[in-house]
Amino acid sequence: MYSYNPLEEPDTIAEIVQKLPLENLDKFCWINRTWYKENQHEFRRRWKKQVLEYYKLEHEQELEMEEVERKYSNDEFMQGYLHCEIWESYSKRELEEAKKQVEIESYMLCNGMFYGQEKEIVKYRSVRM
Repeated sequence: MYSYNPLEEPDTIAEIVQKLPLENLDKFCWINRTWYKENQHEFRRRWKKQVLEYYKLEHEQELEMEEVERKYSNDEFMQGYLHCEIWESYSKRELEEAKKQVEIESYMLCNGMFYGQEKEIVKYRSVRM
């Protein structure tokens, strides 16, 4: 006799993995194939979110620098000073976003979710961070 187990349903698993911390996603990958696929999908979703956050910061930085150039169009010293300040504040935040992205990639790499050239790129990036 077969008993119904909601923890084997993809929709239920998808809801669960959305709420799990990153470290736990790594642990639940190997329960069965359904869990693996749902975890893989969640890793990719979180990875894309981090990539978008990183590019959003880059775009905000560019806009602030353009604003400085517009505001101080005749003062190169002030432009340079403010550009350095903007760059410094954004580079710290971008580095944090990049670290989160690499952390997700390292979990995906450990669980065999990358293949071929993509795998080599992630290995290289993991070593560099």
